Amino acid sequence: MREIREKLRELITAYEEQLKLYKQIGEVGSEEQQLISEGNLDSLLQVLKDKEDLLKRAGQYEQHIRSGQEQLVRHFGVETFSLPQLKLAAPPYYQAELLVLETVVAQLVPVLEALEDQERRNEAALSRYLDQGQKSQRKTSQIRRAGRAYGKRKS
Repeated sequence: MREIREKLRELITAYEEQLKLYKQIGEVGSEEQQLISEGNLDSLLQVLKDKEDLLKRAGQYEQHIRSGQEQLVRHFGVETFSLPQLKLAAPPYYQAELLVLETVVAQLVPVLEALEDQERRNEAALSRYLDQGQKSQRKTSQIRRAGRAYGKRKS
């Protein structure tokens, strides 16, 4: 009983830590959005590196989470990791931990959805920025060619 309660607490802690990291990633994503709109690519590259580091740290918890989930699935004899199934299969003395786990996971879901939406917006903004830069480069190149062509005709 103590071992399973400990596994539940470890899983809760892993999800909580992951939640903190995903919230930090959201903050970095907001900064990313600002830098894209300003066209500050040097700072953007640093922010993207910071974001990558946070994502790696969040990913490190994933292995621990999966392991904890698998242990709970085996212990409670459910087919897959599902909080409703675990709550039905678990004796009453585990219900408090399962409720906390459910609460943390419920907090994690909207944060992940917001991150996904933010990532799509940032990618679209960066794509628009890069397209504008390419158009500007083409226009500059065309102006130079026209200038050279005009200059050559004049000679």
